Order: sequence, then C-alpha cells, then structure tokens
Amino acid sequence: MAVTPKFPEKHYLNQTYGIRSWLLTTDHKRIALLYLVSVTFFFFVGGFFAMMIRLHLLTPDGYLLSADTYNKMFTMHGVAMIFFFLIPSIPAIFGNFLIPLMIGAKDLAFPKINLLSWYIYIVGGSLTLYAMVTGGLDTGWTFYTPLSTVYSNSAVAPAVVGIFITGFSSILTGLNFLVTVHTMRAPGMTWFRLPLFVWAHYATSVVMILGTPVVAITLALAFYSDAPLKELANPAIPENPAKAPWYFLGLQELVSYSAFMGGLLIPVIVLVGLALIPFLDRRAGGEGVWFGTKGEKGVFWQSLVFAIAITVGILAFTVNFGWLRSWFPKIHQLWIIAINPGSLLVVVFAAWSLWVLRRRNSVRLAAVSLFTCFLVGFTLLTYFATVHRGPNWHFYWWPSQWPLH
Repeated sequence: MAVTPKFPEKHYLNQTYGIRSWLLTTDHKRIALLYLVSVTFFFFVGGFFAMMIRLHLLTPDGYLLSADTYNKMFTMHGVAMIFFFLIPSIPAIFGNFLIPLMIGAKDLAFPKINLLSWYIYIVGGSLTLYAMVTGGLDTGWTFYTPLSTVYSNSAVAPAVVGIFITGFSSILTGLNFLVTVHTMRAPGMTWFRLPLFVWAHYATSVVMILGTPVVAITLALAFYSDAPLKELANPAIPENPAKAPWYFLGLQELVSYSAFMGGLLIPVIVLVGLALIPFLDRRAGGEGVWFGTKGEKGVFWQSLVFAIAITVGILAFTVNFGWLRSWFPKIHQLWIIAINPGSLLVVVFAAWSLWVLRRRNSVRLAAVSLFTCFLVGFTLLTYFATVHRGPNWHFYWWPSQWPLH
C-alpha cells in the first residue's frame, strides 16, 4: 500500500511569522517570494503605462495624451518593464527558489548578500519611481544621448541613478548563482548531471556579471550632461550610432571594422574561455581559481602588462596612421573584415597564450593568460572609446579639442 508523504509541519512559510521575519530573512525561498511581490508590482506599473498608450491610440487622432506625455508614457513603460521586470523576473524569482533545491544545497552560497540584492533592487526601484512621479522620462528606455543629456527636460538624473543602483542587484545575484553552482552541488551532482534550468541560469549569471557593469558605467556617464559620451547635434558632424549603451564592452564599435568580430566572435571567445577554465586541469585543488599559486600570479601580471602594451600600441597606430581603407581606398570589403585591429588583437593574444602554454606546460595558465589579455584589452578599449572618442570616429585627447556646436 502506497504511503502518502506527509508535508512537514515546519517549512519556510510558517517557520517564523511577522513582517520582521520576512524583511530580515536569509531563506532563499522567502527572498524569491519577496522578489515575486516586488517584480509583480513593477509589472503592473509598466502595464499601467502600456494601458495609457493603448487608450491614447484608440482613435486615430489620439485624444488622451499630449505628444510630450505620450513620449513619457512610452519611455516609462520601457524602463519599468525592462529594468524592473524582464531582467530580474526569471533569475531573481525562479532562480532563487529552485537552484539550491535542484543541486541539493540548503541555500545559496551567500544568503545575506542574497537579501542585500533584494534591498538594492527596492532602493533602485524607489528612486526610479520617484523620477516617474516628479517629471517622468521622455528619452526612451535606452537613454540615448543627447536625448538624455542636452535635450531632456525630464527627471533623467534620479532615474539613471536608480537603474545604476539596481544593476548591482543583478551583479550580486549572478555572483551568488555562480559560486553556488560551483561549490555547493550535492555529492554525485556533476556538471553534466545538472538540469538545463541550472545551466541556463549559470550562463545568464555570466552575462549579468560581464554586461551589467558596462551598462552601469555608460549610464553613469550619461548622468553628467557634459560627459564625453554624448554626441554633438551638429548636422555637419554625423553622429555615430555605434555609441549605444547596449554594446557591452563597446565591442561593436571598438573592433571597428567588423560587426561579426566585435558583435559575435570575440564575445563568444571571452565567455567560452571564462566558462572553460574550471575544466581545463584535473589536478587537485584550485580549479577555476586565477591565483591558485605564485606562478599563476606571475602569469597574470605578465599578461596584464603585455595586453596593455599591445592594445595601446594598436590603438595609437590606427588613430595616427589609419588602417587598410586609408592606405588602399579600393580594397575589397572582405579584406577589411578579415584583417582588422580586432582580428589582430585576437591573433596576438592567442599567440601569447600559446607561448605561455609552451613555456609553462599548463593548459590552465594558458587559459588564464588568454582571458587576462582579453579582459584588459577590451577594458582599455572601452575607456578610450567612451572618454576620448568624439563625433565621426575622431579621437580627442582633451575636452578642449572637442568641436563646438
């Protein structure tokens, strides 16, 4: 006769009672429910703005909203739905609740940081709500410049600060998931026995950790009306559409001559390289750790210096002497795609990694050197492109060199 399993008398819903027990909880399931309530609230906020848009469009003439108010409703709908519903909904709710259960862990690796990430989300959301009710936003949810700087009369500053703060919630959540999956799997739960749900969240966490800080930096630059990131609205100087905040690490514009290299190949190499490091060596101890030994620290610093020299050197050369199109105006586009500064960086960094492999006879050290080169190289390129590059792809090393309106 089958025995019906008895539901435990004490569980996460009735272990303790009261508002204080919820606001100070470190139970991953309770924190998931806190996120559920918060994210649902912002879903209805964004839904309200969408409803206003649809009511306005009931008639061809649009009788409900003025043009300026319509722009604000459209923008605030995007901000609420993208930053406070779509991005956090699946990882923060389902990931928090299910990942420890699926891998046999009692909780996430950092329960207090998990609770902190929810509070950060609430603080960022509150600032953004404040912006919505004290002037609204009319820039579009992407915060394109100069619409979000020179030409905006809405509450851009508190909204940008709120979204900037909320980004740290995603970073902490992604970090928590990565550490949990790496270190808290039950005995026998190998990587290839992980459910696809866990793998999906693992990959999402990598993207959140790599992408969110760059978006936060561009938003921080947009916060200042005189930030070099803004484009000048001068018809004689064409704007550069590649300066969009969503180009993580600036790859699309920084590997300037090939969208395939910058937008697909190099990010894939970086992400795959980062994910593979824990699997490259089978020696006991230190798996997936950069600084496991003194020798690894040495390789890291050598790779860092090498990447700085190569990246700055290639950048300075192309700025002063141009590239293939400057030397051979009639050259075929295929040559431009194949031989560009981005592919040159890939080849040089790969050659350095192979040299480390041959000299140290360690796959892990070779992987650490390669990833260090990519990380340092594209961090430098991001800095130069956002701070020193102006309209029409020109570099301006000092603010005084920027062209006037």
